[in-house]
Amino acid sequence: MINSSKGNLISIMSSKVTISIVVISFICSEALQQDRELISITGPLMTVSIQNENDYHLGVHCKSANKDFGFRLLKKGEIYEWKFHNNLTKTTLYFCGFHDGQIDKGIFDIYIALRDEERCKICTWKAVEDGIYGYSDKRPQPALLFYKWLK
Repeated sequence: MINSSKGNLISIMSSKVTISIVVISFICSEALQQDRELISITGPLMTVSIQNENDYHLGVHCKSANKDFGFRLLKKGEIYEWKFHNNLTKTTLYFCGFHDGQIDKGIFDIYIALRDEERCKICTWKAVEDGIYGYSDKRPQPALLFYKWLK
């Protein structure tokens, strides 16, 4: 009688472990689909793209609180781009500093989850003469001047 109780307990524990492994594997995989597109548990894959449209080389340094993408010097037409998933709390924030040689153009919030998640999945920014324009890939609308250069 004791051996069958022990056997039942082992069988139940084994089943719970197996179910836990399957659930964790499913959550960690990118097998969840939405609109026929693979997404992670934290949401769709987002892209930020910054393109220099100025006749001068534009220095750009982008980062978040815990990831530094480094400094890049963009010639006219060149693009600085990265991909990521928003965090679960929707507090994802990326900011970039811009400069033209010795002139600081400003530091601006390039991606704010609460502002941009509904605005764009591919968030395109163009640096032009008067500042930085943001483009939406989700709504047909003209580009908006989000940030004017400080100098």
